[in-house]
Amino acid sequence: MNTNPKVLIVTSAFGDGHMKVAEAIEHSFRRRGIKRIITLDLFAEVHPSLNELSRRFYLNSTGYTQEFYGLVYTMTSKMKPDHIMGRLIHSLGKRKVQRIIDEIRPDIIIHTFPYLAAAELATETRSRIPLFTVMTDYVVHGRWLHPQTTKYSIATESMRAALLSAGIAEEKLVVSGIPIREAFEQTQDREALMRKHGLDGNRRYLLLAAGAYGVLSDISNLIKRVLLQSSIDLIVICGNNHKLRAATEEIFQGNPRVHILGYTEEMQELMCISSCLLTKAGGITLTEAMAQALPVIVYRPLPGQEAGNAEWLSKHNLIEIAWNEQQLIEQLHRLEHTAYREGKEQHMKDFSRKSASNAIVTEALEAIKMRQPSVTSVKSMVVEGQAKTVHGYY
Repeated sequence: MNTNPKVLIVTSAFGDGHMKVAEAIEHSFRRRGIKRIITLDLFAEVHPSLNELSRRFYLNSTGYTQEFYGLVYTMTSKMKPDHIMGRLIHSLGKRKVQRIIDEIRPDIIIHTFPYLAAAELATETRSRIPLFTVMTDYVVHGRWLHPQTTKYSIATESMRAALLSAGIAEEKLVVSGIPIREAFEQTQDREALMRKHGLDGNRRYLLLAAGAYGVLSDISNLIKRVLLQSSIDLIVICGNNHKLRAATEEIFQGNPRVHILGYTEEMQELMCISSCLLTKAGGITLTEAMAQALPVIVYRPLPGQEAGNAEWLSKHNLIEIAWNEQQLIEQLHRLEHTAYREGKEQHMKDFSRKSASNAIVTEALEAIKMRQPSVTSVKSMVVEGQAKTVHGYY
């Protein structure tokens, strides 16, 4: 077996969830001593202008454009693996993708974003490179599917059932959970973190991912309503939205119950400190919170995969959805009751899957190994006079 295989991880900067999953998988490979890893935003590399246009539309869409995105998402969600629209999307720039693959010469390709040009190319070239797809949501969408995919790593048993119904072979499915960075699977000293961040250990904190929304009027009104109608304090994360941070600081400067931050690499610590997370319904953020057993309220989930994530997790009593400010306050009040909060936390602990990235890397290394037949296997192929496959990996 190749003891130091080359790994290509295909990801995207649409949001940051796909990148976080790629990072978690890369770290897991490196812990196994695998060092030749290339993480690439492949669609941005192949079609930079179209990628940037699509990314801006997705990240900044409001009102009617959100509804349009949700409609398109719903219409295409049931696409079969060989659907003409999906194959057309995956064919964009495939010749340039082929040149990139020829240059890198990976032993395996792992997708954390559904741009599956490598799989489309395999249809034509009969490439034997194992192709893994790691789904980053709690609902299935047809764009993730392709006949040439070797393995799908998915979050839940219900996704497994959906994929079986879509015609995906059972041996291609691994219920691994969604990979998250190792820090979110570790526990830390809450009191020490309180001191580090200059917070009061006797207070309860709502962690508000404000940068995910970016609309000042909504954020400021939410903060005011929480301050007025609850006893909880707020940690407001504005991310890279510098305009939002400056305006929010101007409104709430001097208020000891509001702590405003920009971009942070310490989200795990802030989750550990907090009593509740108010956020959008990105699959990675929700998985990180569940690993921390941090109660979550999703506020007005956007149409598309975010609404799908929120609805599935809410249906299974793992998170709450608030469609307006009044529902948000009611849910915060419920979390003040110890029995309710502890029940929610325990349910999240029971659901959360640890070491998803390790499970994926184990499958990947096995796929690489099975791609390289032993001498005995080669002799067997010659004797029988036909080209055999080994465990379906090529």
